[in-house]
Amino acid sequence: MNCDTERQQLLFVWTDESSLHGRIIGWSFFDGNDPAADLTEHDYQRGVDVLADGWRLIQGSQLVNRPAGDEYQHGILEFEWIFERIVARRAVHPTG
Repeated sequence: MNCDTERQQLLFVWTDESSLHGRIIGWSFFDGNDPAADLTEHDYQRGVDVLADGWRLIQGSQLVNRPAGDEYQHGILEFEWIFERIVARRAVHPTG
């Protein structure tokens, strides 16, 4: 990556199941060049849609073996995926 002409964007996605085919229920976007960039909407319905748009998967959630009855406990969104892409410094919008 040439830091003078390119930057990294990260897209954190949470799905409703442990598969990339799961429905997206939450997301967070980070632009390495524009900290004020705000992602208020996206065109992705499932994790695989993010891959199809050219993002690279760099980390998936660790699957946790939960004891019986624990499925009713509140907590964090557990099916997190982290995607990255390298873009030209001038582009800011995550689905462009």
